[in-house]
Formats: sequence, structure tokens, C-alpha cells
Amino acid sequence: MLFVINPTAARGRALREWGKAQQELRQRGIKFNEHLTSRSGEACEATRQALLAGEHCVVAVGGDGTLNEVVGGYFDEAGRPINPQAALGLLPCGTGSDFCRSVGLKNRETALQAILAGHSRLLDVVKVELTGHDGQPVSRYSINVVSFGLGGDVVRRVNSWRKTWPGWIGGHARFVLAALQALKTYRNRPVQIQFDDQPNEASDCYIFSNFFVAANGRFAGGGMKFAPLAELDDGLMDVVLTHHAERLDVLKELPRIRFGAHLRNPKVRLVKSSGVTIRSWPPLPPLLVDVDGETAGFTPARLTINPSVLRFITT
Repeated sequence: MLFVINPTAARGRALREWGKAQQELRQRGIKFNEHLTSRSGEACEATRQALLAGEHCVVAVGGDGTLNEVVGGYFDEAGRPINPQAALGLLPCGTGSDFCRSVGLKNRETALQAILAGHSRLLDVVKVELTGHDGQPVSRYSINVVSFGLGGDVVRRVNSWRKTWPGWIGGHARFVLAALQALKTYRNRPVQIQFDDQPNEASDCYIFSNFFVAANGRFAGGGMKFAPLAELDDGLMDVVLTHHAERLDVLKELPRIRFGAHLRNPKVRLVKSSGVTIRSWPPLPPLLVDVDGETAGFTPARLTINPSVLRFITT
């Protein structure tokens, strides 16, 4: 198996956790390869090369951003698994590490036990087609949560604080503080949302929205339960959005999001869908798009669920 390590994840904690995991693996006589990344996108390339070379298990050591790159390397240029029998795993040690909560990988110990046991299941993956930072079309894969608008702005702020904030300030606290900062300047705006599998509704659904996420997993933002009803293998995204919610509404819901109670608010809507297209209302500027905790680009964006396409090691 190959372990792909992001040595800078969580200000170096991933590297320290990997050192402990190495000792445990060697004590058990487990043979493995390792690859330490040094730049963005390298985890994706290392995963793809390993699978093409015949590796049957690739484990991401880091946070959700590292896992996202490894997931991207699982597929070829046509969007097909390079080796459908190969499995991906996760040794969670990032700032947020939200996806691990949805698959029961609470810490290094439980993750190693799952990896060594080799139990896996087929999970859905969301293909995200959007506009990259260079203005060109780009495709990404999401295994956890894609957010837009306010959510994208919050993620941008959290990522910009990575090198300046003390390590003891956890992912949840950073998310809340970033949300409070973003709300100072963010304004509601019309967004065009089109769902693939709702033929009984109008083809174009115009919603004034400041909160919009499309989720495969349940958690984001350092443990915030954005999509409490999401399932990783139901062939659907849980699209959670607000309708005419003001800043005060969002502020009131911040504590409740942690427990998934925000769905009780009548201004919050949940739609389960296999595909959705999001456009900003012209001539307004495009919306920021966050894919699994990383700012990936801008709208317009097209999201499509690929059901049961990725083999993942779970408890």
C-alpha cells in the first residue's frame, strides 16, 4: 500500500501522526510505500501513478484537502476508476478532518485498524465542473461537501489564516470566526439553481440565497453538521440552501448547524438530487466555489453524482 502524506497539514501534525503510524506498521510487519507531497496537486498525481503501477491501496495522510486530491487521482481523464478493485483510505490529521466523521475513522488508531482489516465499501463521488481561477473550465471530484457564496467566502478566509493562526485554535472555532467575519460584508443575492430530477418544478429555480451546500458527507467546517441526512452511497446529493434568509437568521443558526438542527428552520430547504447546476444572476459577479475545504474556482458550476464508483476503507 501507498501512504500519501501532506507534511504541512494541520501545521505539521500530519507528519507527527505519520511518524507514529510508521512505527505501528513496522511493528506489525506491514510493508508499505510512502510519498511526501511538496506542492498542491501532487497527491493527485502520486495516487494516479501508484494505481497505474498496480498499487491496490492508497491512503491519504492529512485533512480533507489531501483526501480530495487522492480521490481525484483515483479516476482517469475520462472519469473512470483507474482500478475499480483498488481502495482508498484515510489517516485523518488535518485542521478540519470532517469526512472521517462520516465513515467512523475517529483517530489514527481506528483508521489503522480499518486499513489493516481491509474492510471497504463503494461510495458515491460528486463530479464538479466549474470555472477555474484562470477562467478556464475545470473538473474536480468531491467526496464530502461543495459550498457556494457565503460558504466559499468562509473557506477562503479559513485557508488564508492557516499560517498565521495558532495551532490550538481548532477547525470549528476557525470556521465560526470566519463566518462571523464574512457575514459583515456578505449580502443576499439571486442565484439560479436548476435540479436535474425535479420535472414537476420549473426548470429554473431562482432563489435569493446566502447559504448553499451540496453534500455527499454530513460534516464540514470542523464538525458542523451541514447535511445531517446525507448518505455516502444513496446515489443522491443533499442540497441544503436558504430562501430569503438574512444575516440575523444565519447568526441564529450557527450554533444549531453543529447539531444539524438548522433544517427545522422554515427558511432552510433540503433537496435530494442526482444533479444540479448553479449560476450567478448576471450581471453580478460569479460565486466562489469550495470543494472539500479548498477554494476551487467560480460559478457557473455543474454537479453530478457518480453512484457507487469509489472503493473506500471504512470501519
